[in-house]
Amino acid sequence: MKETLFYRKSLSPGSCLILFFAGILSGILFVQAQDEMAFAGIFSEYFLNQYASLKIDHRKLFQYVGGYRCGQYALAVCCGAVSAAPYLLGMVLYLLGMTWGTMISISTVRLGLKGVLICAAGVVPQFLFYIPAFGWIPLWVWKKGNNKKKYLFLAVAGFFFLLFGMITEVSLNPLILQQILRKM
Repeated sequence: MKETLFYRKSLSPGSCLILFFAGILSGILFVQAQDEMAFAGIFSEYFLNQYASLKIDHRKLFQYVGGYRCGQYALAVCCGAVSAAPYLLGMVLYLLGMTWGTMISISTVRLGLKGVLICAAGVVPQFLFYIPAFGWIPLWVWKKGNNKKKYLFLAVAGFFFLLFGMITEVSLNPLILQQILRKM
């Protein structure tokens, strides 16, 4: 007996982009509705100067990032395997957009164009690995994939991309951010 996954409805790539950009807009509006002092922490000049000279414990950082990213990945893989996957995917894309909109808006309000540069540097180079690690799940849902063995194979392959993304996030990204912050 062939095991299959089945989705009655699917999201189109266009509707996913709309949800993502609606989330970005919601994040921006959320920040604009708050008091400026509500976001005084992470994008303050004091914090950024401290981070620029901080000695990073890569082992502890890997444990933290690994736990966080593996949890996200496990949740995404589980959500992609249920019949409500298109709706869950839409909700996740909206929340991801809201997170990005909030971070970019806070950094811009606090630091101007320098804040946008810091946000962009904060996702490089690990983002190049996280896109394929997480990106196969929306593609699977859009194409209405139905083979459980293929889904499991893609989940394992995606995990290896996730692992390389975590390694670059822990080893290269702090060095890049520290170099940028030292030059600002």
